[in-house]
Amino acid sequence: MRGVRYGRPGGRNKDNNMAIRSTDALRRSPQWGLVLALTVLAVFALHFIVKNAFLYTSYDAATYGSLWPRRYGLLPHITGGVLAVLTGLIQLWLGATGRTALLHRTLGRVYAGAVAVASAGAFYLALTLEPKYFAYAGGLFGLALAWTVTTSMAVLAIRRRAIEQHREWMIRSYIVTFGFVTFRLFDNLLTDWKVAPEGDIDSFMAFACWSIPLLLAEPLIQLRKIRRR
Repeated sequence: MRGVRYGRPGGRNKDNNMAIRSTDALRRSPQWGLVLALTVLAVFALHFIVKNAFLYTSYDAATYGSLWPRRYGLLPHITGGVLAVLTGLIQLWLGATGRTALLHRTLGRVYAGAVAVASAGAFYLALTLEPKYFAYAGGLFGLALAWTVTTSMAVLAIRRRAIEQHREWMIRSYIVTFGFVTFRLFDNLLTDWKVAPEGDIDSFMAFACWSIPLLLAEPLIQLRKIRRR
């Protein structure tokens, strides 16, 4: 009956064995492409943290401005998001190369917890925005929902020992996590280029910072599986 359930006999074991063989190959090969990609992501992430997140370490009404009344949702959102951005970079390296399994599992729990805290803050912020910011709130709510779903699927997959599916959902999860950085980067560029009023750009980027990267990444994830088969 297992063959019927999974489409062919031993389907799940075969996928996991393929993932293990792929990890072994990664261990033996120089990961220059992966190193370069993670280095670029780290540079953008650190720039975002220094320029945007550290601002809120000054805990006063003048610094927070209009966000001060909603700081109890903002602080968990920022703190959890920054922690997820940083641990996620390490997780991508450890997961792709199969190194330091114990550290990978420990940081995985930290990452999942950070996402849970940050997404709860995002839900709160989205639901407490004034009605005139409805479009922006919708994008923020969508980000929090995508964050919750992708990370939950990654956790479920690894609990079921579905290694390949876990890896794919973690990539999707981190794309949403990196939406913090993507939002700020392109929001500033579009504002400087004056392509639209600032409020419209904010509303657009609230959706685009996570949905477009997910859309672009999915064919790459599926193409890798198709070519391997």
